[in-house]
Amino acid sequence: MIRNKIKMTKYLILFLTIIFTNCKGQTQKGDEKREIKDPITVIQENEKKATEKKSEHIGELISTILFKVKTDNKKDYEDGFIPWASIENAKQDIPNLYKGDEIVIKDNSVKIIIDYPLTNQYEFTITSNNGFSRKQLLSEINLHYFKIYEEEEKSATIKTIPIDKRTTIYNRNQTDGKYGIWGHDIADLVLSEIEVYKTSTGQIILILGIES
Repeated sequence: MIRNKIKMTKYLILFLTIIFTNCKGQTQKGDEKREIKDPITVIQENEKKATEKKSEHIGELISTILFKVKTDNKKDYEDGFIPWASIENAKQDIPNLYKGDEIVIKDNSVKIIIDYPLTNQYEFTITSNNGFSRKQLLSEINLHYFKIYEEEEKSATIKTIPIDKRTTIYNRNQTDGKYGIWGHDIADLVLSEIEVYKTSTGQIILILGIES
């Protein structure tokens, strides 16, 4: 009877050892799958992808619209123009936008693609009976960028680390919301140009030249 109990005890210990070993192995594999990349590496990889991204497949490039803002700071900008417009502070830049009222697109409908700094791109369409000026385009882009960042924060489980609490790097951490924003706060972003493409079906698509 005692020997049977000893045997049962040995088998129980062996069984528990096997279970523990298997669970430990599974945990290690799971940890390997969830390995977190260095944030600097993530930004570098994403910036490289953004730089290498090509738009020729969209259609024919028919024009490029440049954006620049008048400034009194001729020490840094000799010609009196900053060669971009702020996304965050578009309302302040719009009154000083170079040729802001000029109709730069005569079509009545355009689709705008926002893909920087997004993992999942965002698209929206705007219409106008009189075509589009730089002021109109910048205003719409500003509104939609704020919408994107707000929706990202609401839908993300990994939240944006406040600037004053960032210790590893100054850049915005990547979040896991609807758009997967990485590397940059909205305050970092400026619009330098827009490439205007026409598809084979006649649709006008705008690709934004966003810098940071």
